[in-house]
Amino acid sequence: MKKSTGIILTVVVLLFLAAGGIYIGIGMHYVDHFFEHTYINGLDVSDLTVEAAESMIAGEVEDYEMTLLTKEGKQETIQGSAIGYKYVSGGEAKEYMNRQNFFLWLPALFQGDTQYTMETSFTYDETLLEQAADSLSCMQADQVTAPKDAYLTRQEDGSYGIVPEVEGNQLNRDKLMDTLKSAIDQNQESVDLEESGCYLKPSVYSDDGALRAEAAVMNQYSNITVTYLMGGDVTVTLDKETTSGWLSLDENKQPVFDREAVAAWVNQLADTYDTIGTQEPFVTSNGETVYVEAVTYGWQMDRESETEALFQLLMAGESAERSPVYLEGAATRGENDIGNTYVEIDYTNQRMWYYKDGSLLVETSVVTGNTSAGMGSPEGIFCIVGKEEDAILTGEDYKTPVDYWMPFYGGVGIHDADSWRSVYGGTIYQYGGSHGCINTPSAQAAVIYENIDIGTPVICYSSGINYGYGEYSIYGGGGQPQTENQVQSETQAQTGAPSENQDQNSQGDIVILQGGEGGSGASSSDSQEGVQDAGGQSVLGEEGQVFIIE
Repeated sequence: MKKSTGIILTVVVLLFLAAGGIYIGIGMHYVDHFFEHTYINGLDVSDLTVEAAESMIAGEVEDYEMTLLTKEGKQETIQGSAIGYKYVSGGEAKEYMNRQNFFLWLPALFQGDTQYTMETSFTYDETLLEQAADSLSCMQADQVTAPKDAYLTRQEDGSYGIVPEVEGNQLNRDKLMDTLKSAIDQNQESVDLEESGCYLKPSVYSDDGALRAEAAVMNQYSNITVTYLMGGDVTVTLDKETTSGWLSLDENKQPVFDREAVAAWVNQLADTYDTIGTQEPFVTSNGETVYVEAVTYGWQMDRESETEALFQLLMAGESAERSPVYLEGAATRGENDIGNTYVEIDYTNQRMWYYKDGSLLVETSVVTGNTSAGMGSPEGIFCIVGKEEDAILTGEDYKTPVDYWMPFYGGVGIHDADSWRSVYGGTIYQYGGSHGCINTPSAQAAVIYENIDIGTPVICYSSGINYGYGEYSIYGGGGQPQTENQVQSETQAQTGAPSENQDQNSQGDIVILQGGEGGSGASSSDSQEGVQDAGGQSVLGEEGQVFIIE
């Protein structure tokens, strides 16, 4: 009985020792293997060594893929392998292994899952990341629309409207790279590029208050029209399509007009409508059409002053009617601007007519400047610039009073001459003419003087036809032709000037004004140009001043 008990005990001990050995032997396996039901970051590492577990973790990590969502709703991906994405062990798996007590392998078999969560360390190549980003479809030039700011534009009708902004789909590369790096560092698997603010945006939108204010200002100033009253019934409209083309905003967003464009327009207007200096057609009293230069009578715009006036008008932002600033003006605006009140002088026929309001008041023979002495009267369209009674014509060695003095160009004018001349017309002017003035029978000079106004045009020309008017004597209508000696003798008798000492090339008669209406040698705008002093310089005389009559 005792022997049997001993055997049984021996067997039990042996079995116990065998079981313990087996248990310990199995436990030794778990010295470098994870227990069953062990998980790291959700990966089943049961019965794996640290190296095997880390290899599994690395495989999982290096399968990294990032999905990018574009603003158009498209998706693009960046593979971990494309950017050199690799797992870097931080020793966490080894630490988890060290926590195991291999002797407890059996309880661990029945106690459920053991879960470990670790921050996986990894590395990637930033250069490869940039290359991967640049190869995305959303980064290709033919797929990209750059954003555009809303802006003002001039429309076909001359007004200004706002062109809306363009959002576009252009990525901000720097922002994109920062976003991708941050997402990778956080192990994110998807990125919404629009929510992340990776797109470039317009800086000015159509609802921008400042832009709308600019539009309002531009539309106010782009609707300006200026109607020019050019004289007579002639008008010229500077339309809004033109003025709006000159309009812009300065650095302070204030409206400004292109002054050079304004000046160019005024110059064009003046070139079109100025008549001073142009050859004007004129139908003579004999029905002949002659072309006469508008010398001092006609339209001449003050271009500089008008440019400034128009510029200031535009800057005021209001439409208006205006007449240009003129240096010279005329009675009307038409084919020749003369109207129906004027003096007409034909040098060829030594004839003068004076029309007032279309009615002929005076038709008379005259004597004009001595052509043989180089003192022919000037041709052109002029105007009466003064009226004076009781003037004195004075030369180097004579003084002769005249009753009526009506200058129209420098020292040249119309005056009576009966005090030294009794015959007019014919060819007297060729050898015994004046120093340039229009010698007129006193009776006719009086009629003209009493009816003419300062500013009346005077048209002086040489007809191409001699109509044979002949000479006129104040004592009996038509007279016998006078010889040069007869003319000189008559002149000497009237003035007391010796004919043999008379200098035919002198500067001309001298007129001393005794007081009266207007002045001599000035334009209708009171210009002091045209009258010459003894040295040939322009002067404008008041009472008692001296004028040289050419």
